Amino acid sequence: MLREFKQTENEINAEARSTRERIESLKQDIEVERERLVDKDSAGRERLRITIQDLESEVADQEVEIGNLQEQQKSLEDRSLALGDTERQRKVEVDKARRQVERVKTGLQELTQQTSDQMSAFGRGVKEALLAIRKTQWSGMEPIGPIGKHIKLRDPKWSLIIETTLDKALNSFLVESHADRIKLDKIFRQCGCQSRIIVCKTELFDYSEGEPDQQYTTILRALNIDNEIVKRQLINLNRIEQIILVEQRSLGDKIMVSNRGGFPRNVTACLSADGYNVGARGGGLATQAINLVRPSSRLGEDISQAIAREKQLLVEQNQKLADAQKACAEVKREIETLAAEHKRSGLAER
Repeated sequence: MLREFKQTENEINAEARSTRERIESLKQDIEVERERLVDKDSAGRERLRITIQDLESEVADQEVEIGNLQEQQKSLEDRSLALGDTERQRKVEVDKARRQVERVKTGLQELTQQTSDQMSAFGRGVKEALLAIRKTQWSGMEPIGPIGKHIKLRDPKWSLIIETTLDKALNSFLVESHADRIKLDKIFRQCGCQSRIIVCKTELFDYSEGEPDQQYTTILRALNIDNEIVKRQLINLNRIEQIILVEQRSLGDKIMVSNRGGFPRNVTACLSADGYNVGARGGGLATQAINLVRPSSRLGEDISQAIAREKQLLVEQNQKLADAQKACAEVKREIETLAAEHKRSGLAER
C-alpha cells in the first residue's frame, strides 16, 4: 500500500550512503595533503593549507547533508506511519458504515414482508400455531401469546430499546399448567414454531410499591398492555416496572448517581434510546453499548410508520457510507501526494 514511501526511503538511504562514502574519500584526501604539506616550501604549504581548508569545508557540508537526509527520512517515516494508521482507520469506518447499510436494508425487507403477514414478526409457524390453539381444548386458560400481540408503544421513540430489551419475551406464550405446556409444545413442533412457553400464575398482584418516582419513564409506563396477566409476567421476568428510559446516555449518567451517589429508589437499570445500558444493580455503574435488534412490528407500531422511519434511516446510513468512503479516498490521495513530493525532492537533490 505504501510502496511509494518505501521506494523513496530506499532512495534517501542510498543518497546517505553515497554522502558518507564521499566524506570518507574527502578525509583520505585531507590526510594525503597533510603529508605533502611537510615537504613543501612556504608558498607551496600555503596552497596546500587552502586546499585542506577547502576539503574540510566540503566535509562539513557533506555532514550537514547527511543530517538533512536523516531528518528527511525520519519525517518520511513518521508521516507514512501516521497516514498508514489513518488509512486503516478510515477503512474500518467504511466497513462499519457498509454493514450498517446492509443491516437497515435487511430490516426494511423484513418490515415489508410483515405488511402482508404481521404474525411473521414473531417467528416462523406462529400464525399456524394460533389457528391450532383456537381449535384445542385446554385444562386451564387458553394460551396467551405471542406476548407482543398484547403490547403497544405509547411513543415510537422507545421502539428499538424496548424491543431489544424484551426481544424473545415478545414471542413467548403463557399457559396455566404443565399439562397445557406439553399440549402447546406439541402444536409448536407440528407448526415449526420456536416460541418460548411460560407456565405462569394468573394472580393479579399489586406492583405499585415497587415502582420508582413518577418523574421517571419506565418500560411499563411507556407501554399500553391490554392483558393484565401479560403485564404481571413481564414484571416478574423482565422487571419492566423498575427499568427507566432516557433519550440520551448523558441524562442517564446523571440520574443513576442522583440518590446520594446511587440509583434512584426502585430503579434497577437505565436504558437510553441511543442504545446504552447505564448501570445495573448486578454490574455497578458500568455503561455498556447495547446491540439493538432490527426493528419489527412486534410492539404494535404501525407498519407504514416503521417502514418510513427505516427508509429515512437508510438514507442517513448511505450518506454516512458516502462520507466514510470520501474520507478514505482523501487519505489515499494524501499518501500519493506525499510520496510524489518525496520522490521529486529526492530527484532534485541528486
